[in-house]
Amino acid sequence: MKQTAIIFLGLLLFGGTTKSQNTDPIFNGQDLSNWVPVLRSEANADTVFYVKDGIMNAGGDPFGYIRTKDSYENYELSLEWRWTGEPSNSGLLLAITGEDKVWPHCIEAQLKHKNAGDLVLMHKGAQASVQGQDYQVDPEVRWVSVANKFNPSSEKTPGEWNSYRIRFLNGTLELWINDTLQMQATNVTPTKGPIGLQSEGSHIQFRNIELIQL
Repeated sequence: MKQTAIIFLGLLLFGGTTKSQNTDPIFNGQDLSNWVPVLRSEANADTVFYVKDGIMNAGGDPFGYIRTKDSYENYELSLEWRWTGEPSNSGLLLAITGEDKVWPHCIEAQLKHKNAGDLVLMHKGAQASVQGQDYQVDPEVRWVSVANKFNPSSEKTPGEWNSYRIRFLNGTLELWINDTLQMQATNVTPTKGPIGLQSEGSHIQFRNIELIQL
């Protein structure tokens, strides 16, 4: 019994050390010092994106996003979100590439109400394969391409906290909404860049933002 307890304790310590080595604190729950705001129109970014009680807030107006200063590739990202009023649109921008603008070249994990889990490709060069079908942006048709989520919405009632888990490894992307797999894509491009959270319509909150490098 004593030996079993020692082994169990050792596993706990080893697991804790591994997580500490691989986890990147992209949001410290106190301020936005690791983030860069990008807005469509002139506005005080501090009134659009701000932290209160350990929660990151995005006002929804004007449109824009706030992104990490650092770039990431091969990771698992988890967070919680909720709408504080009438739900509308938002998203997680992955592998932001090139110029900071609204909206940038990237891969979006959709957060639009009832559509969380859709995959949105933005601008020429963004592409993915989903269930044997290739998706890419044709700028002569539209600047985005959308692959719809696999299942009916698994979002909770507006006002309740939802969980989003994203695994992005070697060009394969999985999106889990409240533990339901809503998207799995391969041959995803681009794969590396900052991560952003959108302000796009109405007030949304984010918390427990954690990234584990794979």
